[in-house]
Amino acid sequence: MRLMQQPAIEAAFDSGAFRQALGSFASGVTVITAYQEGTPLGTTVSAFSALSMDPPLVLVCLDRKSNTLAAIRENGFFGVNILSAAQAEIAQCFASSSGKAKFDGIEYREPDEVSVDGGTAAPLLTGVCAAFDCVLEQVLDGGDHEILVGRVRFIETDREKEPLVYFRSKFARLSQGAA
Repeated sequence: MRLMQQPAIEAAFDSGAFRQALGSFASGVTVITAYQEGTPLGTTVSAFSALSMDPPLVLVCLDRKSNTLAAIRENGFFGVNILSAAQAEIAQCFASSSGKAKFDGIEYREPDEVSVDGGTAAPLLTGVCAAFDCVLEQVLDGGDHEILVGRVRFIETDREKEPLVYFRSKFARLSQGAA
């Protein structure tokens, strides 16, 4: 078997081209939520994925500078809210750095209202396609981000809702047409 020779890595990597290429991958839009000293925090994230069915694990990637990440690391709990197509404004709001004001006017449920076995202390947004209540299992290095692995303890799904999609730096709706 013949190995292909690897091209030399350029000294000046074009991060703009990298970002543009990554934008060609359509993804769902989530808001990751947590509490910090009784105050709900959240941030918009498209880097979310299922990891394992048994045990039920998900992963999410958060910027190392994120206040939400700090709260999750401190408390060990987080919520994943898969936004519906009607929630683009919520995605924009949680993508901003407006701090505690992000939850102003946003409907969410306290963990005691939805949880089983005592819950995980993560606020869950209403009107979403799905919500997961998670316990932090593991934190992995991911360059300028950290990769969080969470064990899912509670799931809520609304199969009637259409998901919000992020593609080429824009929010979009998922068309139900034939592939």
